[in-house]
Amino acid sequence: MTKRFFSLLVVGFLLISVLGFEGTANSKEKSKKKEEDNNQAKDSKEMEYYNKGRAAYLLFTPKGFQKAIDNYNKAVELNPNFAPAYAGLGEVYSLLGHFNLEEREDYEDLYNNSYKNVTKALKLGADSKECQRALALSYLHLRRLKEAESAAKRVLEKDPNDAESHYILWAATGRNTESPLIKKAIELNPKLAIAYLDLGKSYFYKKGDYARAISQFEKAVEIAPDSPQTHNYLGTALRTRGYLGKAVSEYQKAIELDPNYPSAYTDLGIALFYMNKHDESITKLKKAISLNPNYPDAYYYLARAFESTKSTKDAVANYETFINLAKGRERYSGYIASARESMVKLNGK
Repeated sequence: MTKRFFSLLVVGFLLISVLGFEGTANSKEKSKKKEEDNNQAKDSKEMEYYNKGRAAYLLFTPKGFQKAIDNYNKAVELNPNFAPAYAGLGEVYSLLGHFNLEEREDYEDLYNNSYKNVTKALKLGADSKECQRALALSYLHLRRLKEAESAAKRVLEKDPNDAESHYILWAATGRNTESPLIKKAIELNPKLAIAYLDLGKSYFYKKGDYARAISQFEKAVEIAPDSPQTHNYLGTALRTRGYLGKAVSEYQKAIELDPNYPSAYTDLGIALFYMNKHDESITKLKKAISLNPNYPDAYYYLARAFESTKSTKDAVANYETFINLAKGRERYSGYIASARESMVKLNGK
């Protein structure tokens, strides 16, 4: 279902971008006229709302994202043909959809909203920096890296100092921690929280350099202290280094900012498990599962916590659920083997 959904969106983007950006001379003329109309709006009330939306979006917080949506919608109400506002809406919904996909939560409505707004933006001003940047980000989140790279390059041809496009180009071309692209993005915008967050992920997951990951996540937290994601990733890097108490504090902060954030409850439960606080771990992991029943990690550690408290039946049941959710995913192969070993032991076979 996920592959088919992504494919349909990509086909739609490709058709719109071809027709709107690389179409006939007549369509190019229309696009030029629409861009001129949008340029005339630069000192208008709708541009004021757009700029407020951009500033809120770059805060990288739940409240900031909602405020961005509100301001972009106000701009559209004032001028239904104002392409940058649709592009901004496309970016917000794409990023929110990406977050939900990472969490294994419902993301299709968010991606559909992104598609609707980006295609509207492209029809109104395909050649503009704002529209091409929104298209690049959408392609990135849809895992169409070549298309994301091409769109980001089109933005940089227009504006070599667009920090987000340097970030997108970096993310689309391998996420190398030493790449000049990510360094340029941060140089151009030292407060681009997503750049520090994703650079931290690259150090953590690709390099196994947990100390540098912590450093990047700390910078992300400093820039976006009200972002639950930045605190949660920092907590996980700290936990991996053995700083369990500090990790718990970061997870608790993430939950304070977003009481319905399943990953934070899962990660808090894991940290508590390693602190031998099994009853507390069980409580947090059950909460995570109540918020998102599709996340394998919560079941695995819930099973381990039940095993540690001699709750054999509950341990076996959660190991079984974990295996059903995790099978076919390479990253879980070792955990699946461990779960099966535990089940054999618990069943006395």
